Amino acid sequence: MASIIDTSGLVAYIEEQNFPLITKALAGGRTASMLTPQLGVKGKTKINLMDVDVTMQADSGCTFAADGNLTYTQREIDAKPVKINMEFCPKDLEGFYLRTQLAAGAHTETIPFEEQFANYLVEKIQDELEKVIWDGSVSAGVGNLAMFDGLLIPTGSFTDCNTAAYGTALTSPLTMADAVEAVQRVYSLTPSAAVAQDDFKIFLGLDKFRLFASAIMNGGGMTGGGGQLANYQSDFDPLRMIFPGTNIEVVGVNGITGHNACYGFSLSNAFLGMDLAEDSSNLEVWYSQDDRKMKVACEFTMGTQFAYPDQVGKVAL
Repeated sequence: MASIIDTSGLVAYIEEQNFPLITKALAGGRTASMLTPQLGVKGKTKINLMDVDVTMQADSGCTFAADGNLTYTQREIDAKPVKINMEFCPKDLEGFYLRTQLAAGAHTETIPFEEQFANYLVEKIQDELEKVIWDGSVSAGVGNLAMFDGLLIPTGSFTDCNTAAYGTALTSPLTMADAVEAVQRVYSLTPSAAVAQDDFKIFLGLDKFRLFASAIMNGGGMTGGGGQLANYQSDFDPLRMIFPGTNIEVVGVNGITGHNACYGFSLSNAFLGMDLAEDSSNLEVWYSQDDRKMKVACEFTMGTQFAYPDQVGKVAL
């Protein structure tokens, strides 16, 4: 009779010690870095605006006739204080495979992969803030979207580019062919004073940007078999593109992913109110001897506003 190894009392082995931990990919937050920062903000604050009338007159003699007003106005950034608080008990890991990564001894003051956790948490905060910067609403938002008002709050004052001035209006949802026309409409019908600025950009959600890019590659909406084929990518970023025939950059942002919409504005017209620019990236991590837990805190103040909402072009379906 052949000898055997009796394994009937064992369970099949599954390798659980392959490290490091793998984290979910994030679209990230890019909008905050493009907006005009207004620092030192701890709550409601004003954007101070100035305008002047220029009235020309016929010069017909030695007279002086004053004509023209200097006007000061304000727009409000309703910045809100936001915090993120977490706590973890390292002993909760002792019953699982991660206990092999705990420090030796009954007393443990850290969790495994603490640096990786902190770095990923900062990325996740920026990823979530990207959505709030666009879509936040204190009055109507749910969860994180209720923290502060986003850029789309004054959308009723934006210049509507989905009008008969450019032909039959687009209808939802934006298709591959429609995405090119949406960008063309924003480029053509946004107030010229805004489009003339060096920092004017057109924004699409990541999903609609890919439709737009695919349509461009297929020659959709362009003349001459695809239009200007050179210099599509402005900085080797897969989610930025120079709109063919112009010097206008079209940018894909996760903050409006899922929106059947396209927006165009000068970056110097869009304000992000903060106390310190780095606050939302600063984490406090400490071990509390009071309740024997590791704690994490992040605190920042943030709000958005357009100085001149009427100089923002939109196609919003």
